[in-house]
Amino acid sequence: MRRPLSQARQAATNWRLENTQHQGGVVLVWEGEAYGWKNALRNPDCERPGAYAVDVEDHVYVAEGGDDINGAKCWVVVNKA
Repeated sequence: MRRPLSQARQAATNWRLENTQHQGGVVLVWEGEAYGWKNALRNPDCERPGAYAVDVEDHVYVAEGGDDINGAKCWVVVNKA
């Protein structure tokens, strides 16, 4: 079984390979599947808690707090694992 962080990183890498028009920014990942891109990490309230954002340097952030209806409260850096 793959860990959520490695799944998020792999999903982001695959997404970037298929969407070369989007440079930089973060790839958004939910349950191991990439679902979007933003040019910068912002607006956690637009994402549900538990969503990941992976930047071009493979730094991973997780949306925390809030709820599925009102969105997350903040982005938190995830330590490498």
